[in-house]
Amino acid sequence: MRKKSPLPVLTFLLFSFCTQEKPDIRVICENSGGNYRIKWETLPPMEGTVSIYESNNPDSFNIQSPLAVVNISDGFKDVFALRSLTRSYFKLVFNNKYSVITGERAIPMQQLANFRDFGGYYNENNRQTQWGKLYRSSSLSYATTMDRKFLNALGIKTVIDFSTDNETYRHQTKHILNLPLRENPRSTVFFSDKILSKQMRKNDVIIAQQDNLSFVMEHNADYFEQMFDILTDKTNYPVVICCALGKDKTGVASALVLSALGIGREQIISDFLLSNQLIDYDIFLPNIEVYFSDYDVQETMTAMLSAHQEVITYILDRINKQYGSMSKFLENEVKLTPQKKEKLKEMLLYPKD
Repeated sequence: MRKKSPLPVLTFLLFSFCTQEKPDIRVICENSGGNYRIKWETLPPMEGTVSIYESNNPDSFNIQSPLAVVNISDGFKDVFALRSLTRSYFKLVFNNKYSVITGERAIPMQQLANFRDFGGYYNENNRQTQWGKLYRSSSLSYATTMDRKFLNALGIKTVIDFSTDNETYRHQTKHILNLPLRENPRSTVFFSDKILSKQMRKNDVIIAQQDNLSFVMEHNADYFEQMFDILTDKTNYPVVICCALGKDKTGVASALVLSALGIGREQIISDFLLSNQLIDYDIFLPNIEVYFSDYDVQETMTAMLSAHQEVITYILDRINKQYGSMSKFLENEVKLTPQKKEKLKEMLLYPKD
């Protein structure tokens, strides 16, 4: 059964927090078929007006022509995007002084699942990750003609593909870097017969994912070093990182990128778990009814296709225990020097006002 739009579930995850001196400003952008609802809160509450601007380029807004001007106390505004064939970003300016850029994190695609933007997270220094620069996704080989047109409209220049198979997305205007991340040869292999015969259960899946994905993080330092080489070159952007489902290997890589940017543990976990709202089982399992005819089999298969908090917390805790901290792991194993880390922040974080 095809999943419906995840937007109502994503409300909490999509909040952006912005502190520019005072007050704190929280903004969320929801999209439903081109109609956007933009919500905000200010702490402490502000009086005055908020001007809303739209652009298909998150780095450039025409602030002479607002899409709408409303009272801050309204708390939200429904707008219809003018740019129906491209993606919309919004800049909110409160009392002509405080500004926040926002967009939808989860981007609806025709058949390309788990496609989303890294924008809108805030690090320990209250600097926001930039919108429209870095994306994560399931395998782009699933993209339909319409999906590919939308990828072209986003201006994607580079694809970092962590898949181990040979089926990768191809396009003459794209730079493809295939980094087939090594997996633990001792980890449990998920064969359909083991699931159908109930040799594997939900807890087996979670333990296997903990074992395999911690191995992926710790035994691919050379590949992750290449990933950061790509991400510290501004000519490569916008970039998409992807793997089969966009949740496991891509989830590990995303945790490394967010950690390098100084994003906190809670947001890293939330980003990892967001895959659960964005994976369309029908695309990846055409014969899904075979697995869902029995409750125990269904539970195991669902666990295999899901991202688990027990998995990402296990990985983060293991890195801290084995290497002292994620920062030390990145510097000593992945060779992400302080200078290179600062360059990454220049690429992916907005300057602090």
